[in-house]
This record gives sequence, structure tokens and C-alpha cells, in this order.
Amino acid sequence: MKFLCLHGYQQSAEIMQSETLFLKAIFEQALGEEVDFFYPSAPFPSVPTASNEPTYAWWPTDPTTTEIETFSYLSNILDKEGPFVGIVGFSQGGSVGPLVAAFLERPRFARPSNFTTSHRPLQLVVSYSGYHEDDARLQKYYAQKIKTPIFHFISSTDPVMAEERCFRLVRRCEDPDDRVIVYRGSGFHRVPATKMTAQALSRFLREVLDVDSDF
Repeated sequence: MKFLCLHGYQQSAEIMQSETLFLKAIFEQALGEEVDFFYPSAPFPSVPTASNEPTYAWWPTDPTTTEIETFSYLSNILDKEGPFVGIVGFSQGGSVGPLVAAFLERPRFARPSNFTTSHRPLQLVVSYSGYHEDDARLQKYYAQKIKTPIFHFISSTDPVMAEERCFRLVRRCEDPDDRVIVYRGSGFHRVPATKMTAQALSRFLREVLDVDSDF
């Protein structure tokens, strides 16, 4: 099984991969087979880290851009690197993942014009600190609720992402019951690595992908 992993704002594929190495073992133990994670960097350069490591963002800063390059960029990744079973996203990547899932479950006329992929609908999304985007250009894509199963991990102590903004995304999902975990984090903005969140993730994966829960 192959999953697309989308990093947060002012991160990169390398940063996301280094901070989520533990997820691969959780996925493989839950699913009972080898799992492959594909980590791309977002298309727009952002502010480098203190050690001058490049970072990226998923959305363009120019508000006058009507055809957002993000969609064609992700469309190409889906065609060239897929097929993917699902998406794992953190922060800004956790907001992009549900939108991609929404596009794939809708007819072509309801998608962005440059999102031309022939990829099948996703089976799931795991969103860590994912939120509802405020960009005016994206609001129409939230009008119809997202049907793809999405598990939302929300930190009540996240210093970067407000809990309410995360719940705004939850409310745009069709069936969020039992697919939201609110946890008290360590005071950092990162993917949680606790026993509780790992167990919740395992249950979600087994349930959605119909894997024997006694594995």
C-alpha cells in the first residue's frame, strides 16, 4: 500500500519524513503488509530554517492568482507516483489532503480546471492539525461536504493551530463521528507520537481498510 505524505507550512519532504518515521511501523502493524510513504515537497519556496535548510508552502502568496498551481502540481504527483491508498497530512498538509480527497470523489466539472488526474478516489485521509483554509479562492470547494473517511488529530495545546479552526474542517466532513481525537499535546506543533494516538490510528486504518481487528 502506498500513501502520500504532505508536510506542513515552512517544512519540506525531508523534515516531514524525519519527524514521522514512527508512523510507518504503526501502518504496517495495523495493515499486516508493507507500506510505502511518498514525501513530496510543496511547490512554493518559503523561509529557510535557521540552519539554512529550504522550506516550502502548499499555497501561493499572490492573492491575484486564480489558477492555483498547487492543484496541477498534486495532480501530476498522483498520476506519476500513485496510485495511493490515502493521504497523511500535517498542518497545512493536513488541510490540503482533505481537499484532494474531495476533488477525487467529485466529477471533473466540480474540480479545479488544472486538477486533471485520472487517479481513483482515496480510501482515507489522516489529518494531523489539519484546518479549514481561509483563502477566498478555496471556499467554494468546501460547499459540498467531504465523503472520504478522514481521521482528525487535534491538539488542544497546539501553539500554532487553533482548535476551533481544526473543527471548522471537521464540520465540512460528512461523517466525522468517532473520527476525531482531541489530545493534550506537548506544547509543540508536531505529529503526536503517543500510545493513545497510535492506537486510535491503528483502529481507523483497520476499520476503513477492512483489516481483521484481531491481527
